[in-house]
Amino acid sequence: MSNDIETLQAILKEDPSNFQARRELTFMLVNNGYNEEAENNLKYLIKYFPEDAELYYNLGIVYEKLKDFVKAKTSYEKAIELSPQEDFYYNLGDVLVELKEWNNAIASFKKVLETDSSDGNCYFNLGICYLNLEEKNLATDAFLKAIELNPKDIYAYFYLANIYQQDGLTNFAVEYYNKVLEISPDYSWAYYNLAAIAFQNQNMEEAKNYLYKTIEHNPFDIEAFKLLVKISIKEGET
Repeated sequence: MSNDIETLQAILKEDPSNFQARRELTFMLVNNGYNEEAENNLKYLIKYFPEDAELYYNLGIVYEKLKDFVKAKTSYEKAIELSPQEDFYYNLGDVLVELKEWNNAIASFKKVLETDSSDGNCYFNLGICYLNLEEKNLATDAFLKAIELNPKDIYAYFYLANIYQQDGLTNFAVEYYNKVLEISPDYSWAYYNLAAIAFQNQNMEEAKNYLYKTIEHNPFDIEAFKLLVKISIKEGET
């Protein structure tokens, strides 16, 4: 790939007005993480092709990689204005999540789902948005749909388990934390939350076992050590 980039750079050195070569080079730079150089080339091309939605979309990708989410948002919105496409709406939704513009992000992900109702990632992101808007029922529905479409989505299982745990539905919480661990046996937070449920239910040995697993996979989990101390104190009192 680096040879291809060097070849195109050489062509442009000889002929800076070769737009096709510059376009090919630019997309290679975007895909390979040469963000600053890609940004400069995209801006150059946009001067000559201001109606090219793909250029604005790729500029949005560059800004997103550079963590400049405000500029990324503007670029994606321009791409959508020129040519509404699923990928453009999806990336805009991701940026709006970063900017905590939850309602606007929901609107973007819903636009994707209008044409692709099987996009599990969109439903997961909707769940995150609804959760931040404190719409737990809508978040739950979105995470359940994400799991239906992608049964290996450990994060959707984890968020669902967390919602059930907060609502006191510990049986459901345990079921979904265990689903997380079936998919990813080293997911330390799931072990910790199972330990917290066991502690709440006065199952101290079970809680300790989960905490040992937590620490095995995350030796720096301070909360796990704190809970072990609480258990030791509680056992010392009996």
